[in-house]
Amino acid sequence: MNPGIGAPELLILIILALVVVGPKDLPLMVRKAGRFMGKMRAMARDFQRSFDELGREAELSELREEIEALKKSNPVNEIRSELKKAEAEALAEADPPAEPRPADIREHPRLAGRAKRPAPSPEPGQTD
Repeated sequence: MNPGIGAPELLILIILALVVVGPKDLPLMVRKAGRFMGKMRAMARDFQRSFDELGREAELSELREEIEALKKSNPVNEIRSELKKAEAEALAEADPPAEPRPADIREHPRLAGRAKRPAPSPEPGQTD
């Protein structure tokens, strides 16, 4: 239940103001009351704007903190490193095993005899 000023209350206030102030000064008083109400409304708007601005600044500071956190964690770099690891693993699996080098053949016990054999000489009459 909101207390308010209805038509009967307003009529009583006007009659009371006419009796107390008088008809000569009533327009001046109403003008001053209007200016006062205008100033009060302007102050209320400024007050509301300041609260709205504080709210926006708080939201902006939260957004800045989130942006800084994202910059620090930088998910793009994490994804890049994961992709590089996956690429290296895929290349390692795709490459065939390297064939033993001649030095490795000499060191291997089963292949050591093959490496020590001299290369067959070309038959007479054959040229390279």
